[in-house]
Amino acid sequence: RNRRRIRRNRRRIRRNRRRIRRRRRIRRRRRVRRRRRVVCGRRCQWLRRHRARLRALHVRRAYLARLARSRALRRRLHLNRARMRRLIAHRRRLAAFMRRRRAQIARARARARRRGRPCFPAHARLQLESGSTVRMDELKHGDAVLTLDAHGAQAFKQVFLFGHRDADATAPFHCIKAAGKEMCLTADHFLLASDTGRWADARTIRGGKARVGQTVWETSGSAPAVVEEVTVRWLKGLFNPYTVDNHYIVVDGLVASTHSSWFLDDITPAGLDHLLPAVYQTVLEPAQWLYKLMGAEWAAGLQHRLQIGDVSREEGALAGYKLVLTNELPAILSKLMGNVRLHSEF
Repeated sequence: RNRRRIRRNRRRIRRNRRRIRRRRRIRRRRRVRRRRRVVCGRRCQWLRRHRARLRALHVRRAYLARLARSRALRRRLHLNRARMRRLIAHRRRLAAFMRRRRAQIARARARARRRGRPCFPAHARLQLESGSTVRMDELKHGDAVLTLDAHGAQAFKQVFLFGHRDADATAPFHCIKAAGKEMCLTADHFLLASDTGRWADARTIRGGKARVGQTVWETSGSAPAVVEEVTVRWLKGLFNPYTVDNHYIVVDGLVASTHSSWFLDDITPAGLDHLLPAVYQTVLEPAQWLYKLMGAEWAAGLQHRLQIGDVSREEGALAGYKLVLTNELPAILSKLMGNVRLHSEF
């Protein structure tokens, strides 16, 4: 009986030990799980905050104060500030680079515009001094066409130079319709327009900037017309005549300038574009003097001999002046001396 009691007690002791070991294992697993849960939660929370700090450029003051409560967080805050300073410096460098790049693109576009040969189409008509009209491709050196001076007064002035004379080329033209008339010119050719409808407020703008509602002028400064429609069409012919003294020419019944983009467009601010036609007219003064001295036949023959077919380009104009001074100087001097001798005889 005692042996049986001893065996029973031993079984109870072994059972209790197994239960104790099982409970210890369960408690240990629970502690590990609890620790892992706490560590993962803290780690995820720290990652979320860290990513938010990296994305944000300006950290809230309350968040900065909360981070500065402990030494480790203060160290982390210092690193974050340094990172923010680096990001701000990088953004500033990137903005400066983009500004330089935009300026380069603007200069390249201006050069491309200058190479675009701005002018009038072949079918455009001008009024002659005889009262008849002539097509642009039939115009010649010495033809007196209807022009306007700076005060809006009409005057017939002779054509002394052609910037372009290409009857076969095609290009996009901005066609401006006003008062039942339509004038077509390229985007970089100048025309006279105003927002108030008064001649005193008129300024030269580029054809590509003409808008519906602006005021243009017909055959004089006292005949304003409101722009009704602006369309872009591909037309044939590229012609750009220059007239003596006046640089406002009447084309298809509307007033435009004889000038277009040239060598000063790249360096001129946008707010001073309206002054360029007068400047270019002054640049062409020597050519006007030569034309008045030598005549229309000499000017036509000279442009044909020297093949100055595109003076609206900078290199064409400078080369033209150089060739005139080198090749035609003896003829000019002889003509000048003949005029002086004739006046001395009188």
